[in-house]
Amino acid sequence: MAADVPGSTTGPSSAQKSFCQQAASKVEDRDKAGWLYASGECALQRRQYREAIGFFTGLIGIDANPIYRAELGRAYLGAQEFEHAREQFLIAMQGNPPEEAKRLLRIFIQMADQQRTQAKEWFASASLGALYDSNINSGPSGTEVLLYGLPFTMSQDSMPKSDQAIQAAFSLVHNRSLNQLTSWQTVAALDAVSYMTYHGFDTSQLSIDSGPHFMTAGGKTDLYLPLGLSRTTLGGIGYVAATYFTPQTSYLLSYTDLLVTSIAVVRSRYAAAPARDSTASGLGVAWRHVMGNRWTIEPALKFTSERAQTRVFDNLARSASLSVSGSLPYGLRFAAANIYTWADFKEAEAWAEAPRKDRRINSSLSLSKAINGGYYATLSWLESSIHSNLGLYSTARRQIQLQLSKSF
Repeated sequence: MAADVPGSTTGPSSAQKSFCQQAASKVEDRDKAGWLYASGECALQRRQYREAIGFFTGLIGIDANPIYRAELGRAYLGAQEFEHAREQFLIAMQGNPPEEAKRLLRIFIQMADQQRTQAKEWFASASLGALYDSNINSGPSGTEVLLYGLPFTMSQDSMPKSDQAIQAAFSLVHNRSLNQLTSWQTVAALDAVSYMTYHGFDTSQLSIDSGPHFMTAGGKTDLYLPLGLSRTTLGGIGYVAATYFTPQTSYLLSYTDLLVTSIAVVRSRYAAAPARDSTASGLGVAWRHVMGNRWTIEPALKFTSERAQTRVFDNLARSASLSVSGSLPYGLRFAAANIYTWADFKEAEAWAEAPRKDRRINSSLSLSKAINGGYYATLSWLESSIHSNLGLYSTARRQIQLQLSKSF
């Protein structure tokens, strides 16, 4: 298994170029396996990852050697098909390769799990999409609510508004290797939504976080310590600004199981509503399991306690989620997730007879497909609802989005 990493910014040496140009032609026609291997290595060196996938897939059909599995994983990693890459690395590990090869495979597995290519110092992604939103203003589900214990009919302007929008997003990731077991990662992201009719609900969010990765236990454990900040605008006006510290530990339990634990401390400040300024602390745990046929399942639990400037906004939230992703015929990728959240507020607001208790459900589906030229097309659906003991907060919302993205 080659020690170089797909996506490296260092080009092949002149000797490598000579091999890349001549190896395939030197192999005799009757040695199909040799021809496929030479062609696959040539494609990897030229960073033609799609071609390399085809060569190594054909080679495995002849000889399922763990080395060939590892090279196919490298091709998938270069093509940014991280789940497929992880599967091939895991199968290669099961072949009990030498310790040096195991070390490289563990590093590659960690790279796939983080959905990034460590060898590329800079990594960027841009997307543009069309969005339909059935409730851009988070209007209540019912027209009748209770205020100060009396029935009140909401005005039509307060009810849910639907609109279409254009969404654009850009992210930039910088990975710098400090030594064999330590790297520094910085992520910057910008996301903006512009509605066709109700521009007062246009949103934009800019975030940046940065911190070190520490790899221990022979590559089985990855500790990430990012510190970040974000700013969100609503209708072109500052809405909320936040600073956060979100340490995360990933531990490889087995070749098919990853345990992820995290904590979070977030300080939020609301420009127009300082009573909502808050500090939130959270704890999360997730288990990621790779099943056969390139499918992954991930259950997770999360607990968050939020203390606000005004006590009526203090709350405790608990959430349970389940996500599934995998491959379908015709090169389609499928992902689905359900998140259930129970949020209990500690004190009643002045107009309410009881503290707020919300039960929130978020369900999502997406289908994506790679397109020639390094593009991805994604069709996604999101259904979210809040069932609250206070009618003012009971809402339902649906979003449908078609998005085209490209990574660099």
